Amino acid sequence: MLFRSIIALVVCMGLCLAFVKPLLLLLEHPLKLAAKTKGVAFDQMLIAYTPMSSLNTIMQTALLGGVILALPCVLYFVGQFILPALTARERRLLLPTFTVGALLFLGGVVFCYCLVLPQTLVYLVELGDWINLRFSWALDEYLGFIVQFLIAFGLSFELPLVIVILAKLGIVSKQFLARYRRHAFLVIFIFTTCMMPTTDLFSLLAMAGPMYLLYEISILCAGWIERDRARRAAADGWEDAPGKQE
Repeated sequence: MLFRSIIALVVCMGLCLAFVKPLLLLLEHPLKLAAKTKGVAFDQMLIAYTPMSSLNTIMQTALLGGVILALPCVLYFVGQFILPALTARERRLLLPTFTVGALLFLGGVVFCYCLVLPQTLVYLVELGDWINLRFSWALDEYLGFIVQFLIAFGLSFELPLVIVILAKLGIVSKQFLARYRRHAFLVIFIFTTCMMPTTDLFSLLAMAGPMYLLYEISILCAGWIERDRARRAAADGWEDAPGKQE
């Protein structure tokens, strides 16, 4: 499983290397929007400080694109690995689970790229203007900043899937999740603070808000799972009843 996952990642990285310039333009787009909003020349915002900056930028771009592109394949290989240990019913749930996981990760990346990143960069440019600093960023540092942002949001959007799996296994219940709402909000805020590369209030709330909303959705999903389990138990009890057997 590990060997196949590594091969998939390497192949996807190779594909991204072939299209590294379009990917770089895609990653630079949020900064271009921020520069346009504040009337700053974009050509002066990204600078290469070392001879290795160009190579580091290319490899980081290929790695980011490769991870996102290879994610469905890696999840499929993980599913194949654990398949023999599952029951027939759990096997039927495997493909939808990993599909939802991949879609949630991609949804978090798209949400961050389209909504959060442009506003965060505008805020950083405004902060530089406020203290009379010319905004310039090393290209590889900017890319690392973007990658950390995108991956943090992608992982945070996996929260409902994790909670649904725990509810399916009977580890957590709707009542448990509802009782510890306030604790969950605190944990989400701490997680957000640790994962985000910046500590401005807008970015923290932009990540913590959707995560808490997803937590509330997870509570509803846990309730649906419990009702479905109760209906199945009632149906099994009816089938095993003496009158039904006769």
